[in-house]
Parts: sequence; structure tokens; C-alpha cells
Amino acid sequence: MVGQDGRRPSEWRRLFSIAVDLIDQLRENTGGHDFEWSFGGGTAMMIQIGHRESHDIDIFLDDPQLLGFIDPSRSRLRFDLVPSAYQGDGLRFQKFAFEDVGEIDFIVAGPLTLMPFQIRNVEGRAVQIETIPEIIAKKVYYRGAEAKPRDIFDIAAAARTQLEPLVEALRAFPEQVSRTKDRLEKLNPEFVDRAISQLMIMPDYEAATADSLDTALAVLDEVLSPPKT
Repeated sequence: MVGQDGRRPSEWRRLFSIAVDLIDQLRENTGGHDFEWSFGGGTAMMIQIGHRESHDIDIFLDDPQLLGFIDPSRSRLRFDLVPSAYQGDGLRFQKFAFEDVGEIDFIVAGPLTLMPFQIRNVEGRAVQIETIPEIIAKKVYYRGAEAKPRDIFDIAAAARTQLEPLVEALRAFPEQVSRTKDRLEKLNPEFVDRAISQLMIMPDYEAATADSLDTALAVLDEVLSPPKT
């Protein structure tokens, strides 16, 4: 996937438009039910710090019962661009894939940090966009044991400007941080470097790509070390 998507310019605006339309349809399908949602993941991080191109939209919901209302097999949905594939488990996620464009994931997951999001205007819409520490905390908490090179680069990029709040946020999850660290230590550094080099890194972050693995490991080490007094 990295080899195919990593060098392709992001179409996140197109995907975001589809995602918010689905959110509006979700609200219609639930009779105007008021629910919490936030915009997170790599693309939300890209919008805030401009570190790399990202090809997915991650929308986080607060109620698993909402997923049924955006499952095409159970609800009638309108699409300007028809998905090439979709899948979901009815409890944790609903995924839509759009060929040569990207993916939209609706994920049931509550906030992990004390300041999980901020209100920001995204494409003319006021959105709860997740903070950098919240985005990285979710990566570590939910898939740290299977972290991919792009996740490693994201951790390193986040540490560049938000090291202190990032470390503070991750200290709440020592078990997940330890699993992530174990995963990173087992990866072949050359493989990680090659995979990261296939991403579309923004100019301000190109110089940091070579030591992303070392930087990410240093962050996790600091999280697991006793706080400095």
C-alpha cells in the first residue's frame, strides 16, 4: 500500500467532503440524534503540522450503535463517488475504500487524553480535530504492537514540536507503549528507512526521515523512564 499510495498526492479534501456528507446522512438516519465525532489520524495530523501526505480520513464516533446507520448493507446512503469496496464489523469500525482516491474509516473510540481535540475550521466546517498527542496516543494504544513505518515517522514528527505533551499523554499507557517499543526494536532499520522514503514527506520534515526510528524509540524510552524532577 505504501508503494502504491505513498507517492500519490493526497486527495484528502475530496475524501473529507464525502466523510462529512456521510456524517450528515448519519444524523438524518438517526432522526437528528446528537452525537460526538472527531477528525483524527494521519490526515488530521498533516493538516496541523504538514509533515507528510496522507490518504485516509479517520472519523471517531462515541457510540457503536451509530455504525449500522452508515453500513451500506443496512442503510440507504447517497454517494457522489461510489465506494469500490466497504467493510465493517458493526461494533468497532466501518470502512469505505475509493479506488485511486483513498479510504474513509469510521471508528468507535473515545478520547484518551485530557485535551483530545480543538475546534478548527476544516474546509469551511467547524470540526473537532484531534490534537497531536491524542492522534499519537490512539496509534500507540490501538495498534502500537503492529506499528507501520508511517506510524514511526508520525511519532518522530510529532516529537519535533510537541515532545513534552506527547510524552505526558503516553505516560498514561505504559503497557501499550512497552508493546510498541518491542515492536519497533524488532523491525529491520533498513526496511523502515526504505518504507519511509516511499512516503511523500513534506520539505520541512525531509531531513528527519533518516533517524525516524531512533527518534521514535527515544520518545518511547522517555515515556517509560521515571519523570524528571
